[in-house]
Amino acid sequence: MGRSVASLPDEYVDLLSNEADELGLSRSKYVRQRLEAGRLLFQSSDKLSTETLNDVVHQDGPPTIDNELETPDSDITDKLLANLPTDESQALEQDELQEVIFGTNEEQLEVIETALRELNERGQIEPAFDGGYVKTNE
Repeated sequence: MGRSVASLPDEYVDLLSNEADELGLSRSKYVRQRLEAGRLLFQSSDKLSTETLNDVVHQDGPPTIDNELETPDSDITDKLLANLPTDESQALEQDELQEVIFGTNEEQLEVIETALRELNERGQIEPAFDGGYVKTNE
């Protein structure tokens, strides 16, 4: 038998019970699945999609990083398969696939510029003297 690790307000326990009932799970199993999913999410360093997280919390048995989590690389594989033609006469070369998956060089730079601006506004990065960027020490 496991040990109790937290005390929760009654209204939160009721919420968890209702959610578990809706899924046909015991409250304990429901809480363990959600806790494990959250733990794996933090370990994955922001590489877990919400779709994969949903799959993790609805599975039977304990999830593991080795066999249950998908990274953005999995998304690229899916996008490649979705965009490759079946007709050999319409085959795409790697540079064409790069543009289909990631956009033009200009579009890629625009995405990077937007992300850099957002990170700078949050104080997570700062411009370096040579025109590059560095992570802040916060």
